[in-house]
Amino acid sequence: MRIQREVNSQKTSREGFTLLEIMVGVGVLGMLLVTMYQLVGTQLMALKNSRDSQLESVAMEGLVRYVQGILANLQTNDLLKGSPHVYGMEHFDELQWSARSGMALLTSAAPDDEYALTLIPQPTTATSKQQDIGIRRRLSSEPDNAYEWIPLLSNVAGLEFQFYHPVLSQWQDRWEEDSTTRPSLVRMKVWRNASDYPFEVVIPVPSARMNNK
Repeated sequence: MRIQREVNSQKTSREGFTLLEIMVGVGVLGMLLVTMYQLVGTQLMALKNSRDSQLESVAMEGLVRYVQGILANLQTNDLLKGSPHVYGMEHFDELQWSARSGMALLTSAAPDDEYALTLIPQPTTATSKQQDIGIRRRLSSEPDNAYEWIPLLSNVAGLEFQFYHPVLSQWQDRWEEDSTTRPSLVRMKVWRNASDYPFEVVIPVPSARMNNK
């Protein structure tokens, strides 16, 4: 009878788990969960960064295509003016032009009149340090401060324009209104971060061929 109890006791001990085995199992399971959490978190972060990068690329491409369209459709008598501005160490230039109702105004509902437009960075809000590139749009007959703001590209660190003078054969930082001469090329640089290399594009001005003859 005593022998039978010992045998039953040994069987019971072999069928269960010791506290040490349970602790080891919990530890291994915890390590697996942490590893899976880190892996999933890394993948989600990579997807977010990829999505943000794609959105930034689309926004930048939209800005470039807009400026290309503006310069391509300038008429011989339209205003084109560029003014350099530097705040601290960063460029915050502006490009001004005139246009009538159409693509340049980014709306199809505007009255058929002459408008003054300025492509320029300005703070996202009155108290924000973040800059957005956008359009200041107003009727040419209205005062300068009566503009409507249309944001195009958010969170930028700088904007620079340069103008290639076809007569002087050199780049200039400023372009004054001139009815007889027009830059043959406009170079635009956009900084997303002050420490990074800027995005740069050189855009031809078709109307320069007519003005500079």
